[in-house]
Formats: sequence, C-alpha cells, structure tokens
Amino acid sequence: MLPENGPIVAASDVTPEAWLSSLPPDSTPLVLAPGSSRGWFDGRAVVAWSPELTAVDLTIEEATSELEHVFSADAPALCAVLLPYAGSATMARYAGGLVHTPEGWRVWGTLGANDVPEPGATSCTLPADVPLGGALVSDLGEAEYRAAVESVREAVMAGDVYVLNLTRRLSGNPTVSPRTAFASLVDRTHADMAALLEVGDTAIASASPERFLRVLGDRVEVCPIKGTRPRAAGAADIALAAELASSEKERAEHVMIVDLERNDLGRVCQPGTVLVDPLFEVIATPYCHQMVSTVSGQMAPGATLGDLMVAAFPCGSVTGAPKLAAMRKIAALELSSRAAYTGALVVAVPGALDSSVLIRTAEYADGAVQWGTGAGITVDSDAGEEWLETILKASPFLGTSGAGYGDARCD
Repeated sequence: MLPENGPIVAASDVTPEAWLSSLPPDSTPLVLAPGSSRGWFDGRAVVAWSPELTAVDLTIEEATSELEHVFSADAPALCAVLLPYAGSATMARYAGGLVHTPEGWRVWGTLGANDVPEPGATSCTLPADVPLGGALVSDLGEAEYRAAVESVREAVMAGDVYVLNLTRRLSGNPTVSPRTAFASLVDRTHADMAALLEVGDTAIASASPERFLRVLGDRVEVCPIKGTRPRAAGAADIALAAELASSEKERAEHVMIVDLERNDLGRVCQPGTVLVDPLFEVIATPYCHQMVSTVSGQMAPGATLGDLMVAAFPCGSVTGAPKLAAMRKIAALELSSRAAYTGALVVAVPGALDSSVLIRTAEYADGAVQWGTGAGITVDSDAGEEWLETILKASPFLGTSGAGYGDARCD
C-alpha cells in the first residue's frame, strides 16, 4: 500500500476534488474519491499528478504488465489503467502524490512537500438540477430501446442468454470541464468508486458505485451490482428498498450474475475458496437503491494478474450471462460503441490492486461528452420500466431537472 507517514500538507477536511482547481491543466491528474470505507482501497482517497510515464493504445496484456510491475514493487508507486469495454487501454504511472489519512493529506513517494500547491477553496460543484452536458442525444430512443428489450426477451426464451445488460449512450457538448463535472458528480452521488483520470485530450469523470476486482496479496474479490430501485421520501423509501430486497425477478437476475462471477474467479482461484458473502445486500445511494453481493477467492499458486483480468474482464454485471453469448447479442442490438463505458479503471499500488466498473461515467473525447446507461433484461422484464431505469441511472449527469426526460433528445 502507499505509505501514510509522509509530511502533512493539508487538513483532513479538504476534499479530494478540491485539489483539482489548483493543478495545472496539463498535469494528467488521477483522483480517487471514495464515498465511504467501502470504496477505493478501503476508503483511502488519493490524488496524483505529473506522471512519470503515460502510454496509450496498449493491449490488455501490456497494460496488465504495467499493473503487475507496480503491484510487486518495493518502492512507493501507483499505476492507473483505463481499460475500455471496446478499444485499447491507456496507462499513467505515478511516483508520488497525496493520500488522505485521518490526520490530514500526506505526501507519498518522490513528491516533496514544497511541490504541493495550495488546495482550492471550493470544489466548483454545480447545483443539483444543472445538466453536465448540452444538446444531448441518445443513440437509442425510447421506441428503439423498448424493441431491443423485446428482442432480448425473445433470446432468453430461446435459451440463447439468461440475462443481458442492454445499454444506450447519451452524447453531446460538454458544458463544463471534466474536473467540474467530476466535483459535481461526487457531490450528487457520494459514489464509493468515484474517480477522475485525464490523459491528453481524453478524460473520464466517474461516479461509479461498483467495484470490479480488488486484490490484496493472494485474495481477490468482485462486487457485482444487479437490481435497482429509485429513492423516495420517508416510509416510501423504506418500502422501495424492501421491495428490491424481496423481488423474485431481481434476485433471480442477481444470482445469475453472481454465479457468472463465481465461475470467472474459479478459473484462477484455488478450488473450494470461492465464496459469496454477503449475498443480496441492498445499499442506498442518494438517487437509487442497489443490490450488491461480494464474491471472493484465493488466487491459485502461479496465477497472475494477467490471468485474472483475462478470466474476469469485462465484469459480468455489465454483459449478462452466458458472457460471450450476451456480448454477441449486445453487439447486434446496441447502435454505438461502448468505448470506456462498462470497462474498468484499474489502479495498482505495491501489494494491492483495486478497480471500478465504469458505469455512471462521463467520458470526454474529441470535443464531445458521452454518458452510458442501461438495465439488466430478463424474460420477466417490462420494456417501459427498463427504459425508466436507464433514465434514473443517467440522473446524476442530467441533473434532477432532467431525471424525467423520456424521449431520445435530452436538450
């Protein structure tokens, strides 16, 4: 892990995103801003910038080699890899930065205390009702999405797939910088796996609630999310959480993904070590309730991080089951590339690795911003309800004033 005994350079109440306003525009920042101790590295916030090495257009094998190099290092280091669902990987490796501790923000690695700028006075968050993009258009409109849901249901009835994550993408003009969008997303979601990464002209501002792989020594875990309900006020909110916890449809869909993850980890873990605990846990976020489970195991002797990535990527919660059949159906039904969406942000430090599934993520490239959103489809799915779920999951990006948008155009 990163050392937590360096000099203190800021108070503990400074937020991770507050540092962004003081960093140079071309500093290639990485910010991990966990919303609780469930998040990145057991809730350790990290800020790093000015990497010693960056690389783009990497294969998964090349990217994993960089992660393994840092994972096994003796000296402080951090490697972040953006592993898209479709396309090549991007990597940034840092030799120093800041880590949050109860006593305050501490320097780690080669960074000196004199190299640290003063954190910004504010984190530049926008009001909750302000959208984070303009002239937004969905690649699948409501009628098209509903038709695709019915196509998935037919595939399930034919035995081709059991469950499939059907997604669509909103794309448009950035109305704020990725850093401002990130600060606003953190404020709106308190996401456990929130992260910002800028490399060159591309960036992701992620409010992901979902952990992908976490590795500590030879222990590995994955925490799939499947099953969602909106939030409400008072007793209605409690009822919605209880409904999610007891829903036969949601539990059946969830257990299919849990079984898929058990099988994925079973390919690289010692027999008999793959366990599920907890199962069907319902966790509240500011805008939705979600069902989460934790699947863990002990890596087999000789198994590498590369073996683990090949076995588990992409996360089954964003594909469906069986994974390969679901991915083929996804390619036939979805009208645009997922790009980074539903891929992973993977971060390694000496002795530990953590990663997020890139959902609830704004992706910036080529002067445009894109936000993906989707829902898990089973034979019992209602096309209208699944469409509304995609709107709910886009609400952190659309803002509360846009949460009710129902047609293809959201401007």
